[in-house]
Amino acid sequence: MILDDLWQFLEKAVFAVPSTETLFNQYSGADLTFDKANANSIRRDNLKNYLSSFTQRPAILLVGEAPGPRGCRFSGVPFTSEHQLLSNSLLFKGRQSSKGLKPYKEASATIFWGAMRGFECRALVWNSVPFHPHDKDKPMSIRAPSTAEIHQYIHILRGVVEALKPRQVVSIGGRAARALCDLGVSAEPVRHPSRGGAADFRNGMSEAFSRSTQ
Repeated sequence: MILDDLWQFLEKAVFAVPSTETLFNQYSGADLTFDKANANSIRRDNLKNYLSSFTQRPAILLVGEAPGPRGCRFSGVPFTSEHQLLSNSLLFKGRQSSKGLKPYKEASATIFWGAMRGFECRALVWNSVPFHPHDKDKPMSIRAPSTAEIHQYIHILRGVVEALKPRQVVSIGGRAARALCDLGVSAEPVRHPSRGGAADFRNGMSEAFSRSTQ
């Protein structure tokens, strides 16, 4: 696998981290209210499928904020839904980890991969906090990662940057931009696609990709 060094880093730094009352590690835990019994293993496999889809080392690193409850929380791949993994719409496939009849689908994931067309093998996406932030006792809620959470797991983001050594970094959302700034990594800011930001996100990604080819 081209990105075997990155995979080995994630195995050590991410997969064994325990969940907390307000932060769910989808790679180590399974909530049987929503998840299949082996859901964490499925999500690790899905992530490996994503990394294995690269035929060359990506020159661009895209950094989001954190997994959403209808996207990476169940797929294991940033900005990706289970629906997409099963629909043959991406360059990689995966399995459903949720126990419902239908796979989860996420609007931001659909917008993201629409903007990625033609650059799937040139850009890798990760999150500043790789675990799903939620409110206490509300495991399917959605919230932005706190400054404390970003700082607690910033060593993981640093490790991803160091393993990938990208020529270009793009931050998706304000918290991702601040995390990269704290690491001293220069990044091009792009509007997050959620909450009415789809058009600005598409335009920002188009401009960033245009600069990458210059």
